[in-house]
Amino acid sequence: MARAGAKVTLLAGDHGHRPQALLLPDPALVSSRLVPIDRRLGLPFYGFAKALAATRGQIVHDNGIWSPGNIAACRAAAAQGLPLVISPHGMLEPWALAHRAWKKRLAWPLYQHQLLREAVGLHATAEPERASIAARLPGQPIAVIPNGVDCPLAPPDRRPRLADPQRTVLVLSRIHPVKNLPGLVAAWQIIAADPRFADWTLAIHGPDADGHRAVVAAAIAAAGLQQRVRLGDAVSDADKPALFAAADLFILPSFSENFGIVVAEAMAHGLPVIASHGTPWAVLPEIVAGWHVAADPASLAGALATAMALPDAARAAMGHNGHAHAAAAFGWAGIAARMLDFYEGLLRGGRGAPYPEVAAPAATPYGGRR
Repeated sequence: MARAGAKVTLLAGDHGHRPQALLLPDPALVSSRLVPIDRRLGLPFYGFAKALAATRGQIVHDNGIWSPGNIAACRAAAAQGLPLVISPHGMLEPWALAHRAWKKRLAWPLYQHQLLREAVGLHATAEPERASIAARLPGQPIAVIPNGVDCPLAPPDRRPRLADPQRTVLVLSRIHPVKNLPGLVAAWQIIAADPRFADWTLAIHGPDADGHRAVVAAAIAAAGLQQRVRLGDAVSDADKPALFAAADLFILPSFSENFGIVVAEAMAHGLPVIASHGTPWAVLPEIVAGWHVAADPASLAGALATAMALPDAARAAMGHNGHAHAAAAFGWAGIAARMLDFYEGLLRGGRGAPYPEVAAPAATPYGGRR
C-alpha cells in the first residue's frame, strides 16, 4: 500500500523482543512504532491511543480479535474518532469458535460483538470466511480480499532432482491442533504400508503452538513412522524457497483455515497441493493444480496416493498451473490496490456501504492517504 502512494504507519505492542527478531516493513516505506505495554493484574494494557493520535491517520485497520491488543486498538480508534476496519483472520470460523469455546462465549457478549459492530468494515480473505462473518454480523460491510504472496517469476526447475529417487511431501504451518497433523500422520501410516511409496518422506516444519508438537511427535512414534516422517522446526522466510524447491508435493490437512497462505506460497513455488475441505481452496482441482478433499485420514491418504503415483512430469505440470494462478491472483500490487479501494469506499460512503466483494481498480491515486 505504501508503494501505491498511501502513508502507512504500523503500530504494535512492544513485547520486549530483540530488534533483529522482529519482521518489520521497509522503514523507507512504512513508519513502524512499538508502543509500551503496561501490565496490571496480569493483563497487558497497550498505549495505542497516544501513538495513534500522533499518526494523524484517516483510517485504522486492526488485525485479529479476542485479544487485549484488539480491544486497545478499537478503543484508540474510537477515542480519535477514526473509522475502524477489522480483519478477524479466521477467528470467527466454526472450528475457531469451538476451540476454547467457554472463553469466547463469555467474551462475545462482554466486548467482542460490540467492537466488531463498531467497525465500519470487515475484511475476509475468502468467500467461506465472509459467510462465517456475515452469519454473526449481518449487515456489516465485508470486503473479500485474499492475502498476497511473493511469487517468483518462474517456478523452480526440478529436473536436476529427477535422478534422485527420494521424494518429499511437505507440510509448512504452525504445529497446532487446528492443522490436523495427527490425522495426517494416520493417513501417512496408510501410505507407508504401500510399497509403491517406499521412497517418499513426509516433512513437517513449523513453530510449536500450545505444546502441540509433543502430541504430533507421540503420534509419529505410536505409528512407528520415525524413519518416514521428519518433524522439523520453524522456517524463516529466507529459508522457505529452498524448502519448497526440495519438495515434490505440498499438503495442508487443516480442520479450518480462513485462507491458508502456505497454499498460495506453495503454488507460487510450483508445487502441486492437497488441501482439505476445511480450507477455502476448492479452486485447486478446477485449475488442475491439486486436490481438495475431506480432512479424514482415509480421504487424505487417497489424495496422497493419487498424487504420489503420478509421473514427475504430471506433478510438475500441475505445479506450473498453480504458479500461474498465484502470479495472477495473489500479487501484492493488486492486493494493495483492492484494500485501498475498500478504504476509499468506506471513507466516502461511511457505515453501511455495500461492499460484499471489492474488485481491483485499474489505477487509483492514493497520495497523501494515511
